[in-house]
Amino acid sequence: MSGEDMVLLAPTGTGKTLVYLLPLWQLLLKKNQTKALVLVPTRELAYQVSQMLQQLEQTLREHIILLVGGHDIDSQRKALQGRWRLIIATPGRLCDHLQDKPDLLRPTRLAVLDEFDRLVDLGFEAEVGRILHALPSHPQRLLLSATPQDESMARLGLQEIPVLTVDREGENHPLKEFFYLLKGNKTKGKILLEYLAALNPREQALIFVNNIAKSHHLHGLLKLRGFQAGFLHGHQIQSQRADTFQKFRQGTLPILVATDLAARGFDIPEVSLIVNYDLPKNMKQYIHRSGRTARRGRDGLCISFAGPEDWLSMRNLKEARPEGMPYHPGYAQEEPWFRQAKKVHDIQIRREEKSERIRTEQGLS
Repeated sequence: MSGEDMVLLAPTGTGKTLVYLLPLWQLLLKKNQTKALVLVPTRELAYQVSQMLQQLEQTLREHIILLVGGHDIDSQRKALQGRWRLIIATPGRLCDHLQDKPDLLRPTRLAVLDEFDRLVDLGFEAEVGRILHALPSHPQRLLLSATPQDESMARLGLQEIPVLTVDREGENHPLKEFFYLLKGNKTKGKILLEYLAALNPREQALIFVNNIAKSHHLHGLLKLRGFQAGFLHGHQIQSQRADTFQKFRQGTLPILVATDLAARGFDIPEVSLIVNYDLPKNMKQYIHRSGRTARRGRDGLCISFAGPEDWLSMRNLKEARPEGMPYHPGYAQEEPWFRQAKKVHDIQIRREEKSERIRTEQGLS
């Protein structure tokens, strides 16, 4: 609130959003024309930030503009002609508006990059660089994430900003974790249905998959088994995507099958169960997925399924946890699982190398 630049690294669910919403609130309540920017990687996170700020101060609603994809750009241009004070945006759409109004961000006094490393991971590095260049000479800059990412700061040219790392209070983390080492993928569905059936009516579950096709397949399976579920991914039409997000946020949709679109920033305390139906590729991805539960001091459970094709992902996760993996007691045969999974991995690599050799010999791209 003193106006200093800061990079904040803190565990998921510890209140990073409020760290920038409070000084933002203070700034916007002043009777002047200072303006602010919050840049986020996804539309859903933009909606959530807007809603949280309005919970603090309803009168700010008329001063907030959402500049995100999937919405009519002409309506956004018209809104920018009004008396706005805050832009909450995704990089691509904000850059579209900067083409029309290069000086749009010149009055900005506070610029927030929420989940800044994800902005780089998603390939928005050039867009973010252009946005930073469009800011005035010395705005306050706040960057926030749950995972350290020195490389992202360097690529954005912001490595000179002081970094503050905050640990979770106390030694006990309310997150309980289980990894299941499975011989075959058919077991996933059986275990998943058992966990979902045990949820109480006030609890919600978030199930992560690694691609769009799998989200549709699993959503269909759950509906066939009588569960009320939705799905969320980046290729949905905007109206369906926004409707699904709002229903899940409001608690009227108990189960959501999602890609990593939902792995960053979702703050829904009623989510008590995270399921990695498809294993995350690394510990950073796992931290953000599992961080959607056990928030605000509540208990939460994260279960992860390791199928026979997941040797590489499990190796990466195991190397990142020298203290040991939290295997489920009934599915904890580590040595035989890794041995068999490595065989499956090597067979797949040989197949891919053979296919590549054939394509090269035949002159195919």
